[in-house]
Amino acid sequence: MRRLLFLRMFICACSQKLGEGRKQIIPLDQVPPAVMKAAQERLPEVKFDSALKTPDGLYEVRGKTKTGKIQEAEVNAAGEVVLVE
Repeated sequence: MRRLLFLRMFICACSQKLGEGRKQIIPLDQVPPAVMKAAQERLPEVKFDSALKTPDGLYEVRGKTKTGKIQEAEVNAAGEVVLVE
């Protein structure tokens, strides 16, 4: 009985730690204003429609151009663009 309880606790602890390293979907209205401003300035032709927050604190803001090309800007919380894809 104790082994079963220990096994359940171990599995729960491991599954929680696995989820910690994932990106989180963030509604656009909850993305910091400095992040959105930086992304819009860097990619003015893009209409942003989704955002993710990475475990290291970066925001990935994604959207499409008028021609349908998907573009993404990675921006830190201070509003500095780190990467554009």
